Amino acid sequence: MSTRISALSRLVLLTGLALWLSIAVFNNLTDPGTNRQLLGHMLSMDLLRGEPVLGNGLAWHAWPVDHVPTLLYAVAAVQVTVASALWLAALLFARASWSGKQRQLRQARSAGVLALSGFLLLWLWFACGGLWFGYWIKQGAVQSVHLTMILIALGALLYVQSAPVAEAPLHNA
Repeated sequence: MSTRISALSRLVLLTGLALWLSIAVFNNLTDPGTNRQLLGHMLSMDLLRGEPVLGNGLAWHAWPVDHVPTLLYAVAAVQVTVASALWLAALLFARASWSGKQRQLRQARSAGVLALSGFLLLWLWFACGGLWFGYWIKQGAVQSVHLTMILIALGALLYVQSAPVAEAPLHNA
């Protein structure tokens, strides 16, 4: 496969994920009420309190709802950082696709692996944090999204990392 085609296919993938996460950030900032409600339910664990058995042993994990705004803005900050890294990696793949140079493809691959590692970490953080609060008991759809995004991140990471590049020659100093 040529350097240009290899870079182009990875450009498309990273651009799609960068756009998706950018829209998620935009939605989080323009509709904070929805996320405040979801995070509030998760942190307070109020959806579990009405259950006679489910989640009773986890109730001590609950946090006060007043932590929700801080958590929401922390999540948005992480998402902006990861989206920016994805956009940068996409731009580097665009440059590599345009030039066809192996050196630029190596740089793009490194940036893509770093950006996608951040993307994966974001979704692992959501899944582990949600599991701590027992969100799978009453908010299973949210957990399904997080697990799906972990799989997408893993697939994208493996694909971008596998970009065929010639190794740079070692220079003796």
